[in-house]
Amino acid sequence: MYLSKTAATPVWEKDMVEGMISLAKRGELPGNYGTGETNHLMNGLRVAHGIKNGRVLVIGSENPWVEATVISAGAGEVVTLEYGKIFSKHPSITTMTPDEFKHDYLTGTLGLFDAIVTFSSVEHSGLGRYGDALNPWGDVLEIARAYCVCKPGGSLVIAVMTPQDGNDAMEFNAHRIYGEKRWPYLASNWHQVHREPSGGQVVHVFAKI
Repeated sequence: MYLSKTAATPVWEKDMVEGMISLAKRGELPGNYGTGETNHLMNGLRVAHGIKNGRVLVIGSENPWVEATVISAGAGEVVTLEYGKIFSKHPSITTMTPDEFKHDYLTGTLGLFDAIVTFSSVEHSGLGRYGDALNPWGDVLEIARAYCVCKPGGSLVIAVMTPQDGNDAMEFNAHRIYGEKRWPYLASNWHQVHREPSGGQVVHVFAKI
């Protein structure tokens, strides 16, 4: 829908982000999915190594509620990777499109991240919903790439749709639902250290092994 174009919220004003940070610290930030989901994310961030004072990559973000939550958990720097172009006016947040990310990686200027955070994003990868190329393994490749730019001992904090009955599903071209078969592919090479007990999109924390 907006690959290489502007995102749904193309300008992130400093005051807007600071307001979200304040709400997140109080446990009152609704984000995109309600305060309960935001607080589940915060719980995961609190146990994830590399968040505190770290350089954190956020994958997929139409508005900065995840970034605000990450900063409120103590991150020193946040880099957002998003299909659509975003202009951040907050000093702790920089943004990149996939082409920019690829360029910096290939030229050796990207650097590594202490932690990776993604909430309700990778389940769309490879389905073409946002103008991306069709690829049945797009989600798995997305997390594999994240592994490559994560420091040893770093963390992956991820939330995707996880059904109570454990059955995998595909609702094309909206999203994937991760059950007993798809989750192991998505989390290949990562070691699980935490799982929230509930949530519409259950937050998991992994360590790079």
